[in-house]
Amino acid sequence: MGVNVSGTIALARYGQIYRGDIVRNAYEAGAVGAVVYTDKKDFGGNKEFPNDKWMPSSGVQVGSVFCGAGDPTTPGWASSGDCERLSYDDVEKSGDVPLIPSLPISGGDGDVILRSLGGQVANDDWQDCDDSPVYRVGPGPGILNLTYLGSEVINTIQNVIAVIEGVDEPDRFVILGNHRDAWTFGAVDPNSGTASLLEVAQRLGKLQKKGWRPRRTIILCNWDAEEYGLIGSTEWVEENREMLASKVVAYLNVDCGVSGAGFHASATPQLDELLIPASQLVQDPDNSSQTIYESWISSSGSPSIGRLGGGGSDYAPFIQHVGIPSADMHFGGAASIWGLVALQLADSEVLPFNYLTYAYELQISTKILDNEVLEKGIDFTPMYKSIEELTKSAGKVNSQMKVYAPAKHDDYGSKSFPGIDDAIEVAKSLNTKDAWVLVQHEVWRASRAIRHASLVLNGQLT
Repeated sequence: MGVNVSGTIALARYGQIYRGDIVRNAYEAGAVGAVVYTDKKDFGGNKEFPNDKWMPSSGVQVGSVFCGAGDPTTPGWASSGDCERLSYDDVEKSGDVPLIPSLPISGGDGDVILRSLGGQVANDDWQDCDDSPVYRVGPGPGILNLTYLGSEVINTIQNVIAVIEGVDEPDRFVILGNHRDAWTFGAVDPNSGTASLLEVAQRLGKLQKKGWRPRRTIILCNWDAEEYGLIGSTEWVEENREMLASKVVAYLNVDCGVSGAGFHASATPQLDELLIPASQLVQDPDNSSQTIYESWISSSGSPSIGRLGGGGSDYAPFIQHVGIPSADMHFGGAASIWGLVALQLADSEVLPFNYLTYAYELQISTKILDNEVLEKGIDFTPMYKSIEELTKSAGKVNSQMKVYAPAKHDDYGSKSFPGIDDAIEVAKSLNTKDAWVLVQHEVWRASRAIRHASLVLNGQLT
């Protein structure tokens, strides 16, 4: 809307993107501080606690605003013992830590601030859901006194790891993970997932007592400091990077195991066909007359499996740092599906991956980007050719895939080709020849990565 926020405190509402990106966007727009409020329109409207389950107008939604993953003083290497660490000045230069103070506030407090603003009338989707006064976008005349007090400390965190060694392929790992730290009481996030992890461990223990041993090694991981920026999982991945890259079959994550009715899953595409049969074997805890699969398709018409490009939980370092096939699940019956998928990965003689699904997904994503930059002179032929090669060689060999990642401007968002997508966003803004040349460069980079995956699947050298 053309509002200049330079030198002001920006008021932002929790919306569709990661809160850390909200603060970073405010900083890049020239704001000296950011206040983020929870709008009741986004969280249940008037159906608030104690009369309903949604957050009351006095509730404050907390969370990290760090835009990276892991300890920011050790980017790319493990934070352990007396390791090398960056100075705070160097950390600031990374752009991942917030460079202006920020504060989460309640919807009620956000409403008071909004009422104090003048300027243009906000768009309809920013207006309140009842008969409140019309909201405007400022600047001012309302004034905020935002004070930040904090300290820079290094604390010790602890991951808990359990191993069930495989019999036939002990050097191939199936990893299950959940974090245990919480901002407040953590009933849903993460304790419901931790309870599921403990139940899976108990069931695997019972199988062992009956004489079962997995074909491949199963590793159960309980991460620390997830809420501070996926620190526990990321540092473990950084410390064991080469081992994990060469030996891990898949990583299966459950964070908010129980958050309401219905089954929800996200995965890298080659795991799609593992999740579906597992859901057909587990009874729906909300309706004993049907399976989870049946309730899944009744709500959406077909099993809807999301993608894991974002950085919302501990799967992120496994996918984005090491390229490991991963899945994330949540539901009232997550423990059963979690365990069944793990057993299939651990005991199947041939790994049950489907890379045709992966190739199909990449093809759709490429077409979307191609349509987005029509008449800009960007040639997607290298992408289409590399995907065609991948389609021909799909299904032969398990491979590391390094295509999915979060978008630069939204750490929660999943992008099949984040490099291309971010380059397009920059080119649209600058609209210069050099900016569009960089888009073409990113197209070539992604096509090379897909071609390398085809070579691995075929077991070929060039």
